[in-house]
This record gives sequence, structure tokens and C-alpha cells, in this order.
Amino acid sequence: MTKPEQGNIQNSLWMFYWKTALCLIITFILAPFYFLILFIFYRWRYGIGPKLVQFYSKVCLSVFRVKIEYGADSRIPRQRKDLIIVSNHVSFLDIFILSALFGSVFVSKAEVRYYPIIGQIAGLAGVIFFERSSSKERLRVINTIAGGCSGRILAVFPQGTTSGIQEKISFNRGIFKVVELNPNISLLPVTLHYKEEREIAWNKPQSFKENAIRVSSQKKIHVRVFLHDPVTIEEYREKTASQICKAVEQTVLSPLQTDY
Repeated sequence: MTKPEQGNIQNSLWMFYWKTALCLIITFILAPFYFLILFIFYRWRYGIGPKLVQFYSKVCLSVFRVKIEYGADSRIPRQRKDLIIVSNHVSFLDIFILSALFGSVFVSKAEVRYYPIIGQIAGLAGVIFFERSSSKERLRVINTIAGGCSGRILAVFPQGTTSGIQEKISFNRGIFKVVELNPNISLLPVTLHYKEEREIAWNKPQSFKENAIRVSSQKKIHVRVFLHDPVTIEEYREKTASQICKAVEQTVLSPLQTDY
């Protein structure tokens, strides 16, 4: 290994430890206040929680120096409730970006519930947890979303995992049944197109730490957010949830075929 390569590795590690430490300090400062606020105002937690997480997400994006811009023809949705954001999934930064822009809560794997501090706050804020391995659990979550999305903005990643553009992972159709169960819900297809996608995409079997080091090593990260036309129950006429899934998948992934 040459000296320049060793220098780059050391610099990446330094940036990783610095940004991680900064995020942890911010988390431990805010977490007690967040927990107290959500506990005291428990009755209104689903309205307050996303706002608190939105602020936290904006701070974290500043730490990682993420610059957000809207893609061409993007339209800010008038509907700010009963909305499910359907997005591609590239990096752990996606969660911060969607939360910062929309004040959304997420459908998350069950393990997050048991993370110290973060899991408890996520539960109070309205995050919906589910077991990935259980088909019955997926049906329960779909019914929960259909019945519990009222007045909220949820965000889901139907690919089920992070990936780069070249992976071309198909969308899972389960979430698209929600609109049939609750016609008041609209789906908002969103595309996250990173300029530095090749460097920051979290591809398996890369570990979270390995990916976080690569993300932290970037001096600045640029992401272009495309907001597409909402999908309502009207689009479901004479179409199956599977057909709607394919159409939304094509809509979300199509901007990724062009250069940033």
C-alpha cells in the first residue's frame, strides 16, 4: 500500500470518528428532552414526534454536509396528511433526507425498537415496527398502515434494502395494497438521486461501519430529490396492486438512468 493510499484511509477514518462522535453527542443531548416531551405530551405524540425527528435529521444532514436540491418538474404535494412516500433506498442518509423534507415517520425492522434510547423515541414518535421474516406480520403491518396513516406522513422503501443504481432491485408489492384498504391514502413516488452514489451506496455484504466510513469521507454529498405525481385510488381502476407497483417502480427508478 502506498503512502497516499494510507493517508486517504487514515483521513477517512478520522472523518468517520469525528462525524460519528458529533452525531452521538447531538443524540445524547437531544434524546432526554425528546423523550420527556413525548412522554408529557403523549396524547399528541404522533403530531409532535415527527417534528422533533425532522429537526434532528436536519442537524445530522449538516454534519454529513448533504446538499439537497429538487429535480426538474418536481411538485410539492398539496396533501400533507394520509400520505405514504415510496422511495428508492441507497443509504442510511435516505432516512434523514425524507424526514427533513417531509417530517415523515417510517416503517422499520423490529430490531430498531430495542436500540437504546433511539428505539424508545422512535416508538413514541409513531414508527411502525415489523418482523421481516413473517408473512403474517407483513399483513398485520399493511392493515396497521391502512388504519393508522390518518393525519400522518409515512415513508417506506419497497425495495426492502439499500442498493446502488446497478443493482436494480424490484419493489415489493405489499405496501401498494394499502390504498385499496384505505382509499383516502395517496402514494407519493420519490426518487433520491445521489451525485456520489457510487461512493456512498450501501451494497451487501458491506457492513454498516464500512459504509459509514465511505459516507463520512465525502467532503460534500449532493442529492437531487424528484417528487412525482401522487398515486390515488383513481389510478387503481381496473388495475391490480402488482400493476401499480410496477408502474411506480418505473417512475421512481427512471430518473436514475440519467447522469446527475
